[in-house]
Amino acid sequence: MDKNMLNDEQLNEVSGGTKIPYVVVAGDTLTAIAQKNNVSLSDLMRWNNIQNPNLIRVGQQLILKY
Repeated sequence: MDKNMLNDEQLNEVSGGTKIPYVVVAGDTLTAIAQKNNVSLSDLMRWNNIQNPNLIRVGQQLILKY
């Protein structure tokens, strides 16, 4: 499995709310993804265990929570 893809267990670890997977596409930034989905950048980073918001890759699966 690609180390950037989240498995079912990791998806379940994101507590509360509805969990929606999001796959990064060319041109995406973490800030833009957060804004487009009405979530805070800090929450998006925390939900996905991202330390550096500038290091995301095309095809990487992220979790959005609502």
